[in-house]
Amino acid sequence: MIRSENIRTFFYGIGIIAIQVVLLRHLKIFGGEADLVLLFLLWLCLKRTMRDCLIYAAFLGLLQDAMVDLWGLNMFSKTLLVFILYGYLNRIAHSKFIFWQVFLVILASALIHNLLFYGVSLFSELYSSDYVVWSLLVAGTLFTAFLGSFLHLVRDDI
Repeated sequence: MIRSENIRTFFYGIGIIAIQVVLLRHLKIFGGEADLVLLFLLWLCLKRTMRDCLIYAAFLGLLQDAMVDLWGLNMFSKTLLVFILYGYLNRIAHSKFIFWQVFLVILASALIHNLLFYGVSLFSELYSSDYVVWSLLVAGTLFTAFLGSFLHLVRDDI
């Protein structure tokens, strides 16, 4: 059923993809970039049902792939990550975490996502250098965890 809340969330997701592609894709630290779409999906896992989160992960991952010409890598890795972590994230949704606990949850989620992304990209032989492993698995994971932890500090919804 299409509700205005779902449409609004979908448009928020499109805005986050625009921020990801326009701003964060060009803001790299040691070759790694933060994944704001991943952080949005982790936040959705705390608020929505598993079915909704899987649908959002698939659509937003596909839109992100369309913008950066990866066609399926983000969609697969984000959908599989939501499928794997939803139960855990939903179970801890009502806990009040301090900064380092939020950092570790986001760090683990980003590492799992980037491992899935890199594993799927090996089949298509998209990346062929060791530098990509460093920038994607280490720098990108840490940058995403720091950005997510900072957003946790400045949020006002809870």
